[in-house]
Amino acid sequence: MKKLLLLFLLWGFDGWSQTDHLAPADSLFYSEIYKQANRLRETDLDSALYYYEQLDVFLEDKNYLRQRLGVLLEIGNAYLTKGQADRALEIYLEILDFTGSEEDSTYKLYAEISIAGIYLDGEDYQKALGRYQHIREHYRVTDSTHINLLPYCVIYNNEGVANENLGNYAEAETLYRKAIDLSLQISEKYNLANAYSNMGSLKSRMEDYPKALEWHRRALEIREKENLSLGICQSLNHLGVVYSLLGDLAKSEENFKRALDIGVQMGYAKQVIEASVPLKDIYFQKGEFARAFEVQQLELDFRDRVFNEERVKNQERLKAKYEYELEKQIAAKNREFRETVYKFIFGVMLLLLIIALILYLLQKSKTRQGELLNENIKKEKHLLRQELDYKNKKLMSNLMFLLQKNELISSLILKLRDAKKGNKAEGDKIISEIILQLKHHHSAESWEEFDLYFQEVHSDFYAKLSSKFQLTPNEMKLAAFSKLKLSSKEISSLTGQSIRTIDVGRYRLRKKLGINNADVNLTTFLNSL
Repeated sequence: MKKLLLLFLLWGFDGWSQTDHLAPADSLFYSEIYKQANRLRETDLDSALYYYEQLDVFLEDKNYLRQRLGVLLEIGNAYLTKGQADRALEIYLEILDFTGSEEDSTYKLYAEISIAGIYLDGEDYQKALGRYQHIREHYRVTDSTHINLLPYCVIYNNEGVANENLGNYAEAETLYRKAIDLSLQISEKYNLANAYSNMGSLKSRMEDYPKALEWHRRALEIREKENLSLGICQSLNHLGVVYSLLGDLAKSEENFKRALDIGVQMGYAKQVIEASVPLKDIYFQKGEFARAFEVQQLELDFRDRVFNEERVKNQERLKAKYEYELEKQIAAKNREFRETVYKFIFGVMLLLLIIALILYLLQKSKTRQGELLNENIKKEKHLLRQELDYKNKKLMSNLMFLLQKNELISSLILKLRDAKKGNKAEGDKIISEIILQLKHHHSAESWEEFDLYFQEVHSDFYAKLSSKFQLTPNEMKLAAFSKLKLSSKEISSLTGQSIRTIDVGRYRLRKKLGINNADVNLTTFLNSL
């Protein structure tokens, strides 16, 4: 069974001993106790735990909550090192329940990593991987500082452990190498040693024992240099296993014996169990039954510490509580996400609807503008056409007038010549004829010019009269004059007819138009058509 090596993230890193918000006297006391606990954690874990717990009581009384979170992590790690996962889990859950500033999220991150490590240590590898995935999604690396990259040294290592135990060796090796590269990048010796050790265990599984020995020795070298007693104990156990597989029982016994001594001294229950089982077998093979019995007694004693039934029940209860709270948080976040999605979809639909409405109104306005433009163009064309027709008519009228005038002048010249040749009576007769001819020509000319302008303004008047009444050309002409409210005298001046003739014409026109009531005005009637 692959044992967990990497839970104790904070050990060897004093970045949590913050005193910037403590009173001077409190800060001095805090720093001294914290340093003393850190000095003892690799040599006397029980004493270190005592100091951490005393410091926790002090910080809680003084209401220094942020510093207390760091101490609680140390306490949880100490219990986990002693093999008391239930107590450790209880501490980590207490950290997760704490609600503080954004800066405190780092403490919660490490608590989450440690809880995932408990699942890993309990051989629930799939659930452990799920927890690490959850951590990846909720705690992003914001920069390349030591404190931001450090958690991923642990995550890569522990994900590698889970994959290795699930048989995904290639994936495990990739993750271990990531942990190695990252640990080298930030000069993190503790996690670098863990990654070397994990790589050695992987090579051992793959039956590449020389490589396994090489990796485990590299891990042991760092741990001995840094005086990491738990890591030393783990490396010695792994070396003992590899030497046993290679058939070198002497070196195997030597490493297991050293691991057992350190484990008993420090109270590392799991390391004592891991060393005592193979060491007991070696003593049996050598016939040293008393020593084998002694080791077996140690094993049973430490197993009782780890697998106490009540403790296991408590651990399971805490796990259930954690999972329940976690599921509630996930459900709340999912609900919040769905609500956000629904709001977003509604907002997008509303925006699209508004855009569609705007586009519709713009298109409608554009269409209307186009229609108005077309109508204006048609009107302008019509006006231009009317103006052109009028000018053409006027041009033809002027041309005909010139022709008629020239013909009239030529005719008058001939008649005047004849009058000059004849006697006085004949000359007077000719001159009278010329006068009548001039009057007639003047009348026709005036009418033609009037008719041209009249039709330009009242283009459909003649058409309406013709469609409703049977009128002579003279009656049509009189109707046009009457529509414009011209008096009989004015009409007489234009036409050369007498006023009496004009009045008679008006009377006949009224009869043809069916105006029998004398109160009905002719001009009003014609304008109503």
